[in-house]
Amino acid sequence: MAAGGPREHSAEQTECDAEGRFDLRLERGAELALAFLADGMRPPQVLDSAVLGEAHDLAPVALEAGAAISGRALRRYDARVAKARDDSLGRYDEKRDFERTPEPAAKRPKRAKGAPPIFVVHRHEARRLHYDLRLERAGVLLSWAVPKGFSYDPADKHLAVRTEDHPLEYEDFHGVIPKGEYGAGTMQIWDRGHVTYLNGEGGPEAGEVKLVLRGRRLRGEWHLVQTKQGPNTWLIFKSRDRYAGVRRDSVLGADLSQAEEAPLRREIAPMEPGAAAQPFTGTQWLFEARFQGRRVLACKEGDEVVLVGEKRAPPGVLTDLLKIRAERALLDGVLLALDEHERPSRTLLEERLAAGGAGVVFQAFDLVHFEDYDLRPLPTLERKAALRGLLPPLAHVLFTDHVLGRGEDLAEAVRAAGLPGLIAKRAGAPYASGPSADWRSIEIGVEPAVAGVSVRRALKKGVRERSRSRVTFTNPDKVYWPAEGFTKGDLLAYYEQVAEVLLPYLAGRPIHLNRFPDGITGKSFYQKEAKPGTPEWVRTTDIGSKSRGESLRYMVCDERDTLLYLVNLGSIDLHPWMSRVESPDSPDWTVIDLDPKEAPFSDVIRIAREVGRLLRGIGVKPFLKTSGASGLHIFVGLAPGYDYRQSELFAESVARIVARELPEIATVERSLAERGGKVYIDFGQNRKGQTVVPPYVVRPVRGATVSTPLAWDELEGDLHPSHFTLQNVPERLERLGDLFRPVLLEPQDLAPAIFALEEYWKGRR
Repeated sequence: MAAGGPREHSAEQTECDAEGRFDLRLERGAELALAFLADGMRPPQVLDSAVLGEAHDLAPVALEAGAAISGRALRRYDARVAKARDDSLGRYDEKRDFERTPEPAAKRPKRAKGAPPIFVVHRHEARRLHYDLRLERAGVLLSWAVPKGFSYDPADKHLAVRTEDHPLEYEDFHGVIPKGEYGAGTMQIWDRGHVTYLNGEGGPEAGEVKLVLRGRRLRGEWHLVQTKQGPNTWLIFKSRDRYAGVRRDSVLGADLSQAEEAPLRREIAPMEPGAAAQPFTGTQWLFEARFQGRRVLACKEGDEVVLVGEKRAPPGVLTDLLKIRAERALLDGVLLALDEHERPSRTLLEERLAAGGAGVVFQAFDLVHFEDYDLRPLPTLERKAALRGLLPPLAHVLFTDHVLGRGEDLAEAVRAAGLPGLIAKRAGAPYASGPSADWRSIEIGVEPAVAGVSVRRALKKGVRERSRSRVTFTNPDKVYWPAEGFTKGDLLAYYEQVAEVLLPYLAGRPIHLNRFPDGITGKSFYQKEAKPGTPEWVRTTDIGSKSRGESLRYMVCDERDTLLYLVNLGSIDLHPWMSRVESPDSPDWTVIDLDPKEAPFSDVIRIAREVGRLLRGIGVKPFLKTSGASGLHIFVGLAPGYDYRQSELFAESVARIVARELPEIATVERSLAERGGKVYIDFGQNRKGQTVVPPYVVRPVRGATVSTPLAWDELEGDLHPSHFTLQNVPERLERLGDLFRPVLLEPQDLAPAIFALEEYWKGRR
């Protein structure tokens, strides 16, 4: 501190005077920044960016004139240092008013003798989102704040700031810490499990902690290393073990939160198709080629690998199974032997198994168990995502890819590849032993093998050619985005690439078109009705119109060819209803639209964080995407039974609460003239017949931007909708998968959330 000690400033004061300069000592900079955040105040500008922003490490910091500062935070920090006591939980207690905060008081319980120590990670939405890593040791939870989260790439070394110890009761805490209290914001349990200390429990005092975490997201060996920049400034990074790899924050890149903790069972009855079917298209289904081979379960426990039901285990398969990203796993799949056309042959398989197993591969199509968790309750898509994350590139253990929705396309490709059929699997179904209606067997007539063409090449070629069989593209060279040079052909190519992930958000819904026949600088018009000349294979439905006093014939986009037909009409983006034809009065989601108009996008980010924090605090799981134009959309998937009025009232309640919390930047005033440069929190789209663009559609604006799903952790200062375009979204989708899919697969009951919202509102009045 400068001579004379800190100046006194009120909590409401936003600026220092021009003379005010605070020479913050380096060794306490990180902790001080966290103290500001915990008090619900903006930390000094440089600390804010250095500790919790995009910086990779904590640089030397100093406050300059004009930086925001809080005398209360400074005094509280100095008081904590002065009152440090032998009891490490004393600091925890003195920071909190337990009559206001729902956090548990430190009662210092004792663990059962011999119980393994635990860890818990909280996702903490204070003024800046960060993660709190807590490790059990000596009757308390040692705690670090990790602003940038975790990465499985060992090259990523993230800042971790040591904070006060927490009581063991905090292992189960989640909820909303009221505004004005220390750590104000929403606290969620992001991961939990057991921890093993590799270098003893004295690591924190020695400046290095080597540990093994066993959770649903965090697995394997991690290192915490104290830096020379201060006693509370550490780095956390992944060790190079079997789990290390790509830059993601969970071990398999899949959501295992609904998996059940259970011991590994080798002997389970596999799931089987419960019915036969003809090739079909269905957005709630995925389709896999069916290979002729021997069905087996591959079980790995430590260094032991067995193929359940097959004693003649091929050595190459066993060796590769030892390399998967797990200590314990149970995979479902089939042993194959491929002929010269890469087509499976049962006869060849028997010959090779009898000769020792050379040339046999294991084609894995499901993951039944992972580490301590039974994955059978998870949806098919989530289990397949987990399986993909489990398998590094291997020669003898292969991932079975699938096609979403387009069973008829895959059927043609399978026939051309000379395979006997395919399996249809309901995307949201659990794994159930025995025959199930959620799996369907589809037989395909086998065509003669084509010399020199492999099965995998034939599958890819067949699906690509089938996708354009009913659509004749017109004027593909017409320029739709003059500044960028993007053409109509570029737009059609994009929609071909993303069709299988986009279609589930369109299927079964009446759709409005926004047609730009001459590109974004030409005239445009909306179209609701199916015009004369619409192909017979495009699904249509009649819906009564109160304003016209008659029925309108709407188009419904259920499959790929319809999508390409609509885009070929010049419809750059697509506007489906929120409800389906079969249940027109029951929306599938509630939407909150953050519309900035002239407001800075940084305000949109701040409001989105507040909406997300509020929704998670009342037990709702929200999903985030860019509008593709200038704002952000927040979706909440709805369980069946809610009508549009209930959906709108819920969204309105959330909007008004957030506007009251952030009156300087947010408004629910619809009139542009009355907004005063603030972000409009629009809840009025939740009405029958209104539309909001779904994820992955291109918008008719400069840059050819795309409405793109986001992880909440991406809400950072440099985020902007213009970053996501038809050029880079397909690669992002390939890398991250569909972040929005739970909106469809995991509908939510609003009743408990409405009750919690009422209680929240009472507490804020």
